[in-house]
Amino acid sequence: MVEGKDYGGCWPTPAQELLLRASLSAGNEATDAFLEWKASADIDTIDPGSYRLFPLLYVNLKSLGIEDPLMNIFGWVYAKTASNNRTLYGRLSALLSELGRQGMPAILLKGSALALLYYGDPGLRPMMDADMLVPTDRVREAIDIITGLGWRSSLTPLKGFSDMELLSKLGWTPAERSVRDYTDEYFSVRHGQDFTNPEQFTIDLHWHLLHGYNRADSDALFWEGARGISVDGVEALALDPADQLLQVCSHGVAWNTVPPIRWVADAAAIVRREGEGLDWERLIDASRRHGKVLPVREALGYLSMYLDQPLPDAVLRKLESVPVSKAGYFEYRVRTRPPGVLDGLVELRFLWRSYSSENSGKNLFARIFGFPKFLQHVFGMESAWHLVMYSVFEFVRRTGRFLGSLKDGIKGKLSRG
Repeated sequence: MVEGKDYGGCWPTPAQELLLRASLSAGNEATDAFLEWKASADIDTIDPGSYRLFPLLYVNLKSLGIEDPLMNIFGWVYAKTASNNRTLYGRLSALLSELGRQGMPAILLKGSALALLYYGDPGLRPMMDADMLVPTDRVREAIDIITGLGWRSSLTPLKGFSDMELLSKLGWTPAERSVRDYTDEYFSVRHGQDFTNPEQFTIDLHWHLLHGYNRADSDALFWEGARGISVDGVEALALDPADQLLQVCSHGVAWNTVPPIRWVADAAAIVRREGEGLDWERLIDASRRHGKVLPVREALGYLSMYLDQPLPDAVLRKLESVPVSKAGYFEYRVRTRPPGVLDGLVELRFLWRSYSSENSGKNLFARIFGFPKFLQHVFGMESAWHLVMYSVFEFVRRTGRFLGSLKDGIKGKLSRG
């Protein structure tokens, strides 16, 4: 797999769809899809999203009696995934045990819960880290516990600024976020933060399940519906299956530098395991409540082609009937395309809205005057100069990306006649 190449995307490409069919289908459909994928695939330049499907592909092809030289590679990825996940769960259980000892509840999210509940095999679901949700009103307490155990906060992620050496030359060396930097304003605009322990094991600590909807009570129903789960004998919690599917779909249907095609396999695993027991009304209500109707609706419509049994027609009809504002459609279009100037404006709008809500007692002039300082705090910047430098850099980067995409589109139209 080649490092550094831009594989970003949202929806699966034709080649990725073949890989999904080979991984999720049965019989001749899976075999034919694999052979067609293999005929055009270059294993040395495979994208990261496809690479993460290799364990599932390996087990499915093996069950069909497929013998192929590539099975050695797929099998190695499967074995490595199983080994890494066993280590991850061992470290996760130790952390959960300490959190439980101090009375801190935690809901496992994403891969750490999916692998246990829906895959039943530690080798089938690759994980880079572990995600967990703690109560919003106890997040400071949770951070105190974690940092007290020697965990350190990651750098605040800034889109586009991955070159630390370049930043240093420009006079800015981003630092790890200290405990004192976690304020109400920060919690209002972020839904989680990475922490890493001395063994380089990373957790993504969430205080909200979903990005962008950060009222203090926004996760109450997720906690009410949580169910018990065990990690190496240590008790924790997992989301209700409908809530699990909500997060998988809303997180998956968005543009990402690593093509997020894994969400298709995750969603299929949930739907297949839960069957008629899945609470579709709960999913529809939560999608409406959190403004995720469009990504969930589009995800379920796409998912249906990979399922043995079609989704209930009533579910898609109800999602179709939920009104979506023009702003909702606009934001969805922006979030499913490569980041550009419009994406930056949507993010600024969200930050301004959250900032204004937290400072509703101030007049408009005071809020406008204080907004740059708020952005510095959220982005982890030491001075106003860093904010100016970042803003200029991002505008140039995003404009260049937009112009590049526009140029490629024009070339494509001309080549098609």
